[in-house]
Amino acid sequence: MMRGETHLGTLTLDYIDQPWFYCHFDATPEWEAVRPTLDAWTEATLARNDPDELRIARAWQAVDALKLTLVPIHGGERVDEFLIHVEDDEARFRY
Repeated sequence: MMRGETHLGTLTLDYIDQPWFYCHFDATPEWEAVRPTLDAWTEATLARNDPDELRIARAWQAVDALKLTLVPIHGGERVDEFLIHVEDDEARFRY
């Protein structure tokens, strides 16, 4: 996962449960700069007992503003538009 030219971490695919890709996440030290934003997004979307649509929308806007990309290590097409949740060393994304 990249933010501009900054490598934030590496996702290694564990399995697919369409539409989600479940991965192991190896963060770089640069991950800490964006972690609070992704944590807020994950928390907002997991609040199923009391979903706050405005909170979810604001959290997504903050994530979108980061302009994250997924860049395959071994070549392939870069993914610019995706949803992602990262919790510790686990991640899931869909595009």
